[in-house]
Amino acid sequence: MNADPQQIVVLVDARTAAIEELDDSILMETAGVAMALDKLRESLDQVAAHLDNREFEKASHVGYQDVAHNFVFVQRTLAGLQTAVHQKEALISSIAEAAHAAYEDVAPHVERRMQSAVKKSGVPVTHDNLD
Repeated sequence: MNADPQQIVVLVDARTAAIEELDDSILMETAGVAMALDKLRESLDQVAAHLDNREFEKASHVGYQDVAHNFVFVQRTLAGLQTAVHQKEALISSIAEAAHAAYEDVAPHVERRMQSAVKKSGVPVTHDNLD
């Protein structure tokens, strides 16, 4: 496809509000996943402590109650994150279609506008450094 980069920028600019809304959604979902993971780690640490103290019945109880509950919490938060990411991909695809461009040509323009595309190291996420 011979996409006009300026046309892509114009179309991305026109979708600024949607991009910001998706970015906020991804950031909020990421925070939810982090909280759920912390809860799961706490539960697993409790199981480990009970096992170390040879409190097998307590370890089993925590495992069946707290660990199971918090694992489901992680799954649910990941589902929310996955939904937000799918919405981002759909937005990029719709812009690419309107610009008669490839997804890969549009994605960097959208991701440059998103805080959620910045790694914790401060390096923006690109298709080249997604590791």
